[in-house]
Order: sequence, then structure tokens, then C-alpha cells
Amino acid sequence: MTWPFGALPPLSFDVIMADPPWSFDNWSEGGNTKNAKAQYACMPTAEIGALPVSHLARGDAWLWLWATYPMLPDALHVMKCWGFAYVTGGPWVKRGASGKLAMGPGYVLRGNAEAFLLGKHGRPRTCSRSIRNVLEAPRREHSRKPDEAYAMAETLFGPARRADLFSRQTRPGWEAWGREAGRFDVAPPAPMAAE
Repeated sequence: MTWPFGALPPLSFDVIMADPPWSFDNWSEGGNTKNAKAQYACMPTAEIGALPVSHLARGDAWLWLWATYPMLPDALHVMKCWGFAYVTGGPWVKRGASGKLAMGPGYVLRGNAEAFLLGKHGRPRTCSRSIRNVLEAPRREHSRKPDEAYAMAETLFGPARRADLFSRQTRPGWEAWGREAGRFDVAPPAPMAAE
């Protein structure tokens, strides 16, 4: 088997956060510009599920898996394919710049939340009993996850070796992997010229 995760070492991570590029069809042509396919290359569920994510786990490990509500059945299937057992989940309730609930696309209901699912491999521990399952944070660029989710995971799972699959931003304490890793990184300020 060819190792698909580049420099991420196998059997090394206690926490894995993944935001797969789910591929799903629109109900109408009007949604084409809002679909993930208009933003980046997507993958069929079978390809996502075939990734050997459990081989990243150091043994007892947590998986934090992002999914849109239309993709929940696929996300649960992928979690199982990856060797993790579903435990719980919650919504990221997205707020607009005004602080009001964001308005997104949807099939029957207009979406303003995105689901995250937690799964376990083995018997991993948690370090906090005070974490709620609702995450309220500002909506960001397409598929860019909130910093609050990473802080929540760090508090919940404590000191750990962490991988961020299909990452779009690198961050301290997380090893990023994906075609767009670093896309939203903040460039360091340019040095000031000497006077």
C-alpha cells in the first residue's frame, strides 16, 4: 500500500480532525456556484472511506469528523470504514459579521450549521467534562473551520499529538495534511525598512 498521508507518520496520533472534500450533487443548477466542487477538488465517499486513517492512530485515539447535514449518512459510514466507532457529535452554529445566525444554502431547510462527529478508536481518554456539544463561531471562508473548534478539541482531549486531515490552515500543535494545507495561513508581517 502506498502511504497517502505524505510526511504524517503512521501510528502517531491521539487526535485526528478531518474535513473531507465531500462530493454531492445539487438539486438545481442554481446551486452550482455554492457547491464545494466550485471551490476545490472533491472526492467520492468511497475514495474518502478507503483512506487508511486508522493507521494514523497511535492506539487509543479520537476522530473529529466534519460533515454537512446532507452527508451525515456518508460521514457515519466513512467513520466506520476508518476504524472508529461513533460516540457523539454537535453543530457548529455559524454567525454572520453582525452576530446574527448566518444564512446558508440548503435543500429543505436553509443551513446555518455544520455537523461534527466524534468517534473513538480503542479507549481514548478525555481531559474535560465541561465541553458543550454546541460550537458557536463566526462563519468563515468556504470550508474554513473555526479556531474555536481546535481550541475545543485541545481542551477536550488535552495534551496529545494531533493531525488535521484535509487541512486549510496550519496551526501550532497540529500536523496539517491536504492539498490546501496552509491556504488560509496568515503571512508574517513584512520587516520594516531601516531608516
